Amino acid sequence: MARFDFIDDKQFKYNEDIFKGLQAYNRSQTGYREKDKQNFYVCDDGEVIGACHTKMASDWCHIRRIYYKNIDVLKDLLNDVKEYYKGKVEGFQFSSVLPKFIKDFKELGYVEKGRLKDMPIGGENVFLLSTDFAPYETKKEYDIQATEQRIEQYDDVLKKENRKLRKSLNFSSETVDIQFVVLDNGKFVGGIYGNFKYDYLFINVLYVKEKYRGRNIATKLMDLIENAAFEKGITNLYLTTFEFQALGFYKKRGYKKVMEIYDYPIGFKEYTVYKNLKEIR
Repeated sequence: MARFDFIDDKQFKYNEDIFKGLQAYNRSQTGYREKDKQNFYVCDDGEVIGACHTKMASDWCHIRRIYYKNIDVLKDLLNDVKEYYKGKVEGFQFSSVLPKFIKDFKELGYVEKGRLKDMPIGGENVFLLSTDFAPYETKKEYDIQATEQRIEQYDDVLKKENRKLRKSLNFSSETVDIQFVVLDNGKFVGGIYGNFKYDYLFINVLYVKEKYRGRNIATKLMDLIENAAFEKGITNLYLTTFEFQALGFYKKRGYKKVMEIYDYPIGFKEYTVYKNLKEIR
């Protein structure tokens, strides 16, 4: 007989089980999707003047941590990203809470797909997309390197510039992880993982093994993480879900669709949904 124990997994002991379980389910629905991580560096006379990390997932390139001295450097940086991923992805995704980044990317043709208000409080997190692979016109050719392995001395500059940026902010950029799991007589059944950042809770992964579905386990896991957020004074929540996952489930819990991306991965839609706990409590 099943005996379910819901655990606050503060040591993240079952984090790999949660991610691997969901990844296997996604593959069963979409087939194998290539993944890739790259690092791009722009140098001028040996000085690092631009850098970014990218991740290929769901047939899109996600531009992640980034630094650039000016918009001309950004053009060269993104040109190299475009050249590397051409024929591999549908397009490029970038999001930021920083108005300067948003302005610069929009100036280069990125289109706003959605936004989350009060992330952080008084600000907004803007989600931008581009499917344009044509290179930007640039004033100067710099030394650009793309590599799977990070170049430590170059990456140190990226980290340093990011630290300077964080110190200049009037809000915290700290990320705090949270995870709950459910066990059946000590064996992993499922779990939920998320993180607090910019006055929001992002629910990253929710997974329950197939044989245990239909027993309100996912509902209980969502209750646990939402209650934990409320107790911390965090009332804004969001998550993403593919069309073959659980959009209906989240809608029943009061989540509202704020963004929709086609061919993410190819042949499928991805939805971003949002919920404000103040509105329902």
